[in-house]
Amino acid sequence: MKFAIVDIETTGGSQKSRGITEIAVVLSDGKNVLDTWSSLVQPFEHVPPRIEALTGINDGMLEDAPSFSDLADELEALLADAVFVAHNVGFDYAFIRGHFEAMGTTWQRPKLCTVRLARKAFPGLPRYGLGALCDAKNIPHKDRHRALGDAEATVELFHQILQSERGQTAVETSLKKGTREQWMPQHVPAKEFDALPNEPGVYWFLDARGKPLYIGMSIHIQTRVRSHFSGTTASTKRQVLLRDMRSLKHELSGSEWMAAIMEDVRIRAHWPPLNRAQKQPRAYRSIVHYKDRQGRSRLAIRPQQGTRGALKTFHSEANARKWLHLQVQEFQLRYDLLGLGAMVPEETVELAQHEAHFATAMEEWSKTVSGWFCERGRTPDERGLIAVKDGHVCGFGFVEADDLDGDLHGKEGQGRLAQLTQGLTPVAPSSTLDGRLREEWARNPGWIPLQEG
Repeated sequence: MKFAIVDIETTGGSQKSRGITEIAVVLSDGKNVLDTWSSLVQPFEHVPPRIEALTGINDGMLEDAPSFSDLADELEALLADAVFVAHNVGFDYAFIRGHFEAMGTTWQRPKLCTVRLARKAFPGLPRYGLGALCDAKNIPHKDRHRALGDAEATVELFHQILQSERGQTAVETSLKKGTREQWMPQHVPAKEFDALPNEPGVYWFLDARGKPLYIGMSIHIQTRVRSHFSGTTASTKRQVLLRDMRSLKHELSGSEWMAAIMEDVRIRAHWPPLNRAQKQPRAYRSIVHYKDRQGRSRLAIRPQQGTRGALKTFHSEANARKWLHLQVQEFQLRYDLLGLGAMVPEETVELAQHEAHFATAMEEWSKTVSGWFCERGRTPDERGLIAVKDGHVCGFGFVEADDLDGDLHGKEGQGRLAQLTQGLTPVAPSSTLDGRLREEWARNPGWIPLQEG
């Protein structure tokens, strides 16, 4: 059997396509080193000072380094037909796998963690970090926090584990799990994970009674489901899923916006215990209108839960302020009366003009918007349809692609949309969806506004 002992250094950034600065692989048969390989990697992002101080790797060293995609074929050949071994394997494995998946390559290997194996092979030690184990087992550890130095030390540790009876048993037990990856909850059939598509949709984690523990959405369902169980963090959610999860299911949505609506509807129908974020009222940055003591019309940004009483809602104060700046310019209003600071530019409008312009602006801001989003379907023969009435999502569903052919802005097209709306799944008002609607109106090319008259 061949083992690939791997170590990586990173910027501390993303597991997908960026973040890795160095990779080292040492191939072993369990007793002897067969091959050694290492390379710096261009992460396409700045190395933070704390990482540079820890590893000694700086931006200058990486300037001419190959990218992960440049090394991918060579690395994949090294790791082929080998068990992936690392200290805290979830970290190294997640980065390597994430980089392959960012290239569109499905990649997985059986893996072993020398932290877990060392705990079983050498019980009773005070610490099981690589440095502490090297000190305890008299293992040379040169170039700490560099990929090759750490990989070579991990090789010697792994060999010592295999030389112990406890260690051999631990390795054999781990490998008996077959090709099923260790991140999977042990009570869930592997075929259910294998059946997950990497497409937009909603996924359900179910308990022994078939009740949802958690409902989520993603544009890449399989990748997102894996992320719940990869890494080394011991979050409460992860521990509950590992203990109580017995099966999973998914629904395709065709698009991210449709997935977000389906997720919100499903969560509000079932209130899974691990969907805590959706159970808490969401904090928005709302634009509210009021009159000051002098009777002047003002706008202000207020943090509030929900969207009741707000002219507009945003997910961040920065976006709210950006919108206010645009209104000042579009309607010729005063900065100081829209909560944008006491410093008033010399070219600002007079108070009387502000009040006159404000009345016009309020008419525009108070308009409710109705219409439809025409989204990609789950198959080439269908389309997703999302109905909006008076500024709220009111229905969603899937229709035949032919039903949405032609001009949907004209009278005939709008009549067809209105008729199709009757067959959609109703959606109750949702502050979560209300908050996202503004972003979709601004960026979604599938928006078809209802034509007045």
